[in-house]
Amino acid sequence: MRRIVMAVAACFAMSAASYADCKSDIAAALTKQRSLSSFRMDSVMLTSEGRIHMVVDYLLPDRMRQMIGPVGDPKPVETVLIGKKAWSRKDGDWKLMSPQTTSALVDQLRQTVSDDEERRLPGFECLGKVTVDGRDLLAYQGENEDPNAKKSQAKDKPKLPDRPVRVIYVDPTTGLPVRSVFGRANRLDTPIFEAKYTYPVDIEIKLPQTSTE
Repeated sequence: MRRIVMAVAACFAMSAASYADCKSDIAAALTKQRSLSSFRMDSVMLTSEGRIHMVVDYLLPDRMRQMIGPVGDPKPVETVLIGKKAWSRKDGDWKLMSPQTTSALVDQLRQTVSDDEERRLPGFECLGKVTVDGRDLLAYQGENEDPNAKKSQAKDKPKLPDRPVRVIYVDPTTGLPVRSVFGRANRLDTPIFEAKYTYPVDIEIKLPQTSTE
């Protein structure tokens, strides 16, 4: 479980690129997302354990419910985080999670809803309007940069077709993120990580009933 949680964080660990023309647009979209009381992320990622499907409900400021397991698994692991305590179950009763895994979940939530995320964002290039699943969205692409390379070398170095990139899609009407993809630039149709964001108004995250906490 903890390896999978850390894999999620790694998908977003991108260093700043050489351009930042549209970074303010992405920062504004994320700020608007954080201003909501709740939202849902439905994602699929490639890990050393295969393709993992994860659905996370966020109820701000400090509650999160996560369903995670291999793609197609009818009984994913369910996790609930409330404040600084977390519980999980698969088939049986709820169990209090270890401090190490709970800490990773707390960090995952904090990074999602914290203003610190804006400072960790790479620069983003405006790709303009694109059509995704029949919807017209605004697309923005950020790229990794080798932290060991000198800026002058990075600027002159040609972009490789298989370089890792992150593309975020924003609804032009609501200004909210609706999709995020991380993968190779020439294989974004088969991404390493893909998340879709929705904004239900009826999300509830309650203390597990079987818990004595």
